[in-house]
Amino acid sequence: MSPRIIILAALSAALAVPGFGQGGKNLVKNGEFERFAGDDPAGWETTSIPKVCVVVSASTTAHGGKTAARLEVKECFGSKFPGMITQKNIPITGGSTYTMRMAYVVKSVGGDVGYVSMEFENAEGSTVRVCEERLHDTGGAFKTFTSPFQAPDAAVSGELKVAMLTGKDAGSLHVGTHVIVDDIVLVKSETP
Repeated sequence: MSPRIIILAALSAALAVPGFGQGGKNLVKNGEFERFAGDDPAGWETTSIPKVCVVVSASTTAHGGKTAARLEVKECFGSKFPGMITQKNIPITGGSTYTMRMAYVVKSVGGDVGYVSMEFENAEGSTVRVCEERLHDTGGAFKTFTSPFQAPDAAVSGELKVAMLTGKDAGSLHVGTHVIVDDIVLVKSETP
């Protein structure tokens, strides 16, 4: 197969994914988790307490690139403390359709689950809708999460969170549970 045919095939595959390759700009900063400031991924807020209780860190178990973000449950100050990453002030156009995609690995202890949410806010900063999903144990392999959603008409910004939660009947979090996330993409979907 000639190099030209390979390039055209790759380009066609990219254009076939709605919102990707057709001017769909990733609205998430550092969604590939290749940049860290200390233990925290650049552009993200975390629940880590630097040098005291680090529950978010870089992982070399990555889906793409060299690093990913690892969120884990640890014992800190006599309590179980979950890792969480948050990216705020993501620009949203009300009434538009968006697609989110990410790669993840969940290692569950005691039925704990991963959690991803997108909170839509209006111009006054009030929440107008929350979309959320649970991520279950993946058996050590990366899985892909993909979700299309419609932003409410009043939405002007979004807040993306990834964290750990207790399972349905688990009671409290369990030390050792963790989620590794990588390659987070959020794009405004193309309209036909």
